[in-house]
Amino acid sequence: MSAASTGAPLRVAVVGAGLAGLRAATELSRQGHAVRVFEARAQAGGRARGEWREGHWMEGAWPVLCGRDRTLERWVRECGLGDAMWPLRPVQTTLRFAGETLPVDGLSLRGAARIPGPRPWERFRLLRWPRLMDRYAPLLDPARPERAAPLDYRSVRDHVKLYLGERALDGWLAPEMQGAWGDSVESLSRVALLLHCRAMGLGESRPGLPGLPRRPLAELVEAAVERLDLRTSTAVDRVDEEPAGGFRIETTDGRGQREADCVDAVVVAVGPREADRICAPLLTAAERDFFGAVEERPGVSLAVALEGVDRGLPQEIRVSRRQRTALSSLVIEPGQLDGRAPEGRSQLLAVVRDALAQRWAEMADDVVAKTALASLEAMVPGLRTRVRSVRITRSRLPCFEVGHYRRLARFQRVQADRRALGRRLYWAGDYLSGATFEAAARSGLRVAGELAADGAC
Repeated sequence: MSAASTGAPLRVAVVGAGLAGLRAATELSRQGHAVRVFEARAQAGGRARGEWREGHWMEGAWPVLCGRDRTLERWVRECGLGDAMWPLRPVQTTLRFAGETLPVDGLSLRGAARIPGPRPWERFRLLRWPRLMDRYAPLLDPARPERAAPLDYRSVRDHVKLYLGERALDGWLAPEMQGAWGDSVESLSRVALLLHCRAMGLGESRPGLPGLPRRPLAELVEAAVERLDLRTSTAVDRVDEEPAGGFRIETTDGRGQREADCVDAVVVAVGPREADRICAPLLTAAERDFFGAVEERPGVSLAVALEGVDRGLPQEIRVSRRQRTALSSLVIEPGQLDGRAPEGRSQLLAVVRDALAQRWAEMADDVVAKTALASLEAMVPGLRTRVRSVRITRSRLPCFEVGHYRRLARFQRVQADRRALGRRLYWAGDYLSGATFEAAARSGLRVAGELAADGAC
């Protein structure tokens, strides 16, 4: 009789040491299960990875968090990092429009009405926003985004154009999302927009103000892995079911040595293509169809360490889609004592527009850096003379296009059916939850809860 059928602690393999995999692993370990984490790269952390250069934290993923990121905050505090990392360092939000950088408040409707772009009579349509959100609220569950599948038949562009006017999209909502979600909204499902706005509290009396963690999220990763059995530089080649129950994990380490491990349950927290590959023998036709249909977009970002300090609060600059520039968003962060940048200096992270990221996918890093720095110079005059170091990051990011949430709902129904039959195979990752660090952590916590519930049955 297997441990899964007796309610005893399980041997659990977690494939992937990004935030989703590590959050699942830490929660399962806390529940008393024996957890082993496999990571193909030499470093854990997934999109939270980066490196220190001359006292600057050079990262690749959009760093601005939300004051309502409760799942992430609880995890930080559980790891004993609350005082060092939270509360978030406030960020001033600005919009680059018509050659000027203007302070904006996109979280309140009064502030949104002052954002340049929409015609005066179009601004009154913002009064529809609270009624729209109240209508959709019963379906908007950030922990289970597939519940909003009935709304997944209209794009962000069509939704905003219908209810608020197209200029509200280019001046307000596209810039509000583009740091984490990308600036190509033509095919993005409106469910992504609604879930994002719900998470931020957009238009509510107490929205979630944006901010930066006071220390890198990589320190959360380090604190998490200290308590785990982590095997880095170890690729999982294949997962098979054992005849007597449980799973056989075949791995190859950095020296080329192959090993096999037997476990009671598996959490797969890697991208959809990799998940499809390593679990191919276990997948139903519906699962293979889901993984094959997940769309991804290339991402390119530029981290820059700067001489001199930019005064005041960290500043997020959102670039209107009507502006002809290579960049969609950037955040400038003045240094501080024991912070992510040293005192007396500054740093920034800039995100390249989706269309150019696609075009630059094969372009050399030095050429990308030169072109992106030219765009930065136009927005921050004199910046080139202050550059100390540049780091380019390329990534593949999930794209939540129209239809994604309906496919996700079918996929999750299949998972419930398979678990009811005793299969202890679980999935976590941003393609199942959302584009933010909060969504990744929530995805890992969800599968830990599902595994615990299945074990109690």
